[in-house]
Amino acid sequence: MKRPEAPVRLILLGIALVALGYGLYLSIEFYEETVETRWSREALRNPYLAAQQFMTRSDIDVVDADSLLELEDLDGVGTLFVSEANQVVAPRQLRKLREWLEAGGSVIYTADSVEHDEDLLLAAFDVSVEWYDADDTGDELALSETIREYNRQLEAGKTRDEILQGREFDGSAAERNLTTVNFGGDIGDLEIHFRDRKILVHPYIDGSESASDKPLPVSWSYSDHGIHLMQFEVGNGLLTFISDPSIWTSYRIDQHDHAYLLWVLADDRGDFAFLRPVLQDSLWSLLVQHANELLLAGSLLILLWIWHQARRFGRIVPRDASRTRALAEHFSSLSHYLWHRRQGEYLIAPLRQRVLRQASLRLGEFARADEARQMELLAERSGVLAEAVANAMNNNDFNEATFVQKVRLLKRIEQSL
Repeated sequence: MKRPEAPVRLILLGIALVALGYGLYLSIEFYEETVETRWSREALRNPYLAAQQFMTRSDIDVVDADSLLELEDLDGVGTLFVSEANQVVAPRQLRKLREWLEAGGSVIYTADSVEHDEDLLLAAFDVSVEWYDADDTGDELALSETIREYNRQLEAGKTRDEILQGREFDGSAAERNLTTVNFGGDIGDLEIHFRDRKILVHPYIDGSESASDKPLPVSWSYSDHGIHLMQFEVGNGLLTFISDPSIWTSYRIDQHDHAYLLWVLADDRGDFAFLRPVLQDSLWSLLVQHANELLLAGSLLILLWIWHQARRFGRIVPRDASRTRALAEHFSSLSHYLWHRRQGEYLIAPLRQRVLRQASLRLGEFARADEARQMELLAERSGVLAEAVANAMNNNDFNEATFVQKVRLLKRIEQSL
């Protein structure tokens, strides 16, 4: 008795399929690829978007404003970050901000390069800004070395925007320019890379005389070039001056301990308010967002106008000389056109001009006489009443019958001359 061959064939077919699938699996190469996309519209408009999202994910609510006027009462705000100087421009704002600080608020304030007397908050704490000239110390990279370092970063995969917006070189100079901020305790030292062109100055730190009625700094942090962070205790609150707010922009917040410093300075008892310049949408952007139909209709109208004004294109058709009308026919058509447009005076005007020209040549005193005397001279010469001559020469109110009569009378006068 023969054994069935079908199960054996199925088993062999299954083994072959498994072997084929395993071979295909081994031939597949798996790899990971990171695709860099462009920044979103919101990220381009808001340089502190990454910092705001970091605060939100740290369970701290974020408030976005462009002026202290929008935060009139500061209720619910625990930390106020001012990204540009000259936000405190009125004594009332300074008094209100100091009262809020004494009540336990926290302010992170950017000391800009303006005259500190114009900024009331800087002047109130005797803080000024100076520019550091790196050329005097030779720390600046040579142009050729800068270009080579720029090319090396491009080859390393960095984008052009990352390099230009604050990605610092990895040389020893960059390491020397780091600012160490010491908080002690569990936090310890934080390394921050402030840009060194701008530094903070206070008479108390410099050892010079300072106004006794102004607060003194309780801590400050500096690099080899100068002070970049300075703190004052105001009542129960804390005021922090910084020289470079770009450490918390989306381009640089991921470097060193920048994000950690922002978290340390934030007060979790209230919202974190960002005061920054807000870019307003242009008229074109508003139209694109909210009036697409209007733009489409305007574009179609412009295209129709261009089509209407443009010259026609195509094959040049030669003029058929056999279909042109005769000169007499042309004059007749032109006369009918003027007559139907109630412009008969243009038809009779040449005849009147010939009569005047002939009278000026044949009648001696005609050119020197006034209009009434001219009509009398023409009437005496042609034997027609002066009223009829004046009517034929000047009156343009006529119908077909009167038009024919005036033409006949003018021809009679012309022949009499």
